[in-house]
Amino acid sequence: MKSRKKGLILLLSVILIFSIGLLVNNLMTNNKDTAKPKKKTVAAVKKKKETPPKPKEPFNIDFTGDIMFDWDLRPVLAEKGMDYPFDNVREELKSSDYTFVDLETAITTRTKKVPYQEFWIKSDPSSLTALKNAGVDMVNISNNHILDYYQDGLLDTTAALRANNLAYVGAGKNEDEAYQLKVADIKGNKVGFMSFCHFFPNTGWIADEDTPGVTNGYDLNLVEEKIKEERAKNKDIDYMVVYFHWGVEKTNTPVDYQTQYMKKLVDDHLVDAIVASHPHWLQSFEVYKDVPIAYSLGNFLFPDYVSGHSAETGIYKLNFNQGKVTAHFDPGIISGNQINMLDGSAKTAQLNYLQSISPNATINSNGDISAK
Repeated sequence: MKSRKKGLILLLSVILIFSIGLLVNNLMTNNKDTAKPKKKTVAAVKKKKETPPKPKEPFNIDFTGDIMFDWDLRPVLAEKGMDYPFDNVREELKSSDYTFVDLETAITTRTKKVPYQEFWIKSDPSSLTALKNAGVDMVNISNNHILDYYQDGLLDTTAALRANNLAYVGAGKNEDEAYQLKVADIKGNKVGFMSFCHFFPNTGWIADEDTPGVTNGYDLNLVEEKIKEERAKNKDIDYMVVYFHWGVEKTNTPVDYQTQYMKKLVDDHLVDAIVASHPHWLQSFEVYKDVPIAYSLGNFLFPDYVSGHSAETGIYKLNFNQGKVTAHFDPGIISGNQINMLDGSAKTAQLNYLQSISPNATINSNGDISAK
């Protein structure tokens, strides 16, 4: 019995010793494997070829001066239709990539007028169909006639513009809308537009937090501040166009504050082009540090009793290509209650006149405008 116990104990001892030995051997083997530095496997990384961004398409924008459908135009429009004044320029305006005009009128049927104006201008809502048919895309409404029929007339105007899918800048139901930068996508290019009024008959016309009105263009610091604020909200725009309603009526050259504004905005890199109206005459053109300036585009659609410089008009075309903006002007004349483009000696005469009042630009026989 004792010998059996001794044998069993011996067998268990052998098994235990063998198991311990096996365990120790495994541990040592694992440690050796751990101690060996592992070879790093470097995966072959294929470098992707960076595709350069596709250049954006060049495009153009047509600009015109003041447009209205009132006074002695009313019987003509009633007889011949709202489209009649544009018969000779419609195809040109529609052929451009974008068209911007100054809407020098309230669009309303109201009759109550502000008492302090010398002239009042309103046009029928149906007139906007003629603008659409002529290829107009955006209008400036920051001018000295947009509130001729009070704030209600302004709100009628903005409602009618929205109903006709016409963009607008420079006025609105409050200051946020009035100063809002409007972006147009033209052939994949984002163009920002803002407008400022430097001529209105009453300070009550200025839009504020909860009052309809126009933008205030009398303070250059405010103008710069608003442009900077709006550009900060729209950092992806490719070009910035600022429109002004300013200057002295029936003059053909800018006054000091206009050139001061222009230089400050250009020097501070806030604009790529400045276009303007109000004097009812064409004024000088300029190219300052590669930025084209049109100080006034005069009248575009007014009754045909306008004459002389008040009847001189035209289409100002800006061409945009890879960050560069160039200018061109096609002369015209208002006659027979229509806008008519000039050719031959009449075209040459008007271009020569414009050159004579534009000391800081060169205008060639085709109407191309460049720096002097």
